[in-house]
Amino acid sequence: MAKKKAKKLGLFGLIFLLASVVGLILAVVGICIDFFTASLLGHSGGMTLFEEGLADGGVPIALVQAFAIISLALTAIACIITVLGSFGVIRVGGLAKFIGAALVIVVAVLVIVFAASWASEFVPSDDALGGILGGIADAAKYSVAPAAGAYLVMIGGVVSGASMLLAKLK
Repeated sequence: MAKKKAKKLGLFGLIFLLASVVGLILAVVGICIDFFTASLLGHSGGMTLFEEGLADGGVPIALVQAFAIISLALTAIACIITVLGSFGVIRVGGLAKFIGAALVIVVAVLVIVFAASWASEFVPSDDALGGILGGIADAAKYSVAPAAGAYLVMIGGVVSGASMLLAKLK
């Protein structure tokens, strides 16, 4: 029997492997830090993705939460496939690799799209403003926008998906 020759990890393989791991780290950090930022009377504060009192506008907050979690899971799967494929443990190629990477990237981009849609249609509730509602929120120009967490989840997913697509998975 012939011995299997050990596969070496080249420079580009190492770069894509590290980029995929960094993408996963970015996505995990993005879920944990402020996902939205709110400003009222010139003061701004952050809101996490799973904070109590987040009201539903035209786009339900559950949709944003679901896509963020799905994006994190797909980013983790892409990272695992890239790491194991780079070392030759598994083989993924052709259409499966392309479709998998495209799915990771599309879901990651949809996270920021849904977060921005939810933030633009946000209606403050009693819990979100500490009980002050009525015309005060409108007069004070209360606004909500996606924060660093939403962007990190998107960037992490895109980086891991692109790394999976571009890496040579033996």
